[in-house]
Amino acid sequence: MKKSDIYEIAIKILGIYFLVTIIQLMVGSFAYLSAMIFSENLYSDNMLYAGVSFFVFIVMILLDLCFIFKTDMIVRMICKSSDFEQDVPFTVSRKSVYEIALVLMGLIIIVWAFPDFIYKIWNYVQSLQMSTQNKSTLISSGIRIVVGLIAVVYSTAIANFLDKGKAVDSLE
Repeated sequence: MKKSDIYEIAIKILGIYFLVTIIQLMVGSFAYLSAMIFSENLYSDNMLYAGVSFFVFIVMILLDLCFIFKTDMIVRMICKSSDFEQDVPFTVSRKSVYEIALVLMGLIIIVWAFPDFIYKIWNYVQSLQMSTQNKSTLISSGIRIVVGLIAVVYSTAIANFLDKGKAVDSLE
């Protein structure tokens, strides 16, 4: 089994997990949408919010479908060429476990922060129109995405750092 195979398995599992959470989010979104439709006061802000929510929902579904059905594409993007050649024995090195966990953690952070970031951008644009600018929430959402990207891009360096000074080289 190659190291890239482990990534593929983990990403598919992550995709299934996201599918379950998307279904849970869908229930809440439909409840909000039905309340909005039957409300007598249809404000343009509500319609815009519904449109942004629908867009984010579609993006989340597309990302999840990529996690489940286009796993090989994602694995090619996040794995190094050596990961496709390196056989992983049943005793996996700590560094490899750290590296895989960091990549998956980074992907989770990115996927969960992305809808919030879109929503915060939408709120920020509205606040520009009302002259009540508040950049702090937008910046905090952006920082979460950057942290996720750092975890994915620098997973090897961080795993090397975490693995320094460990007496046991492999997990059994």
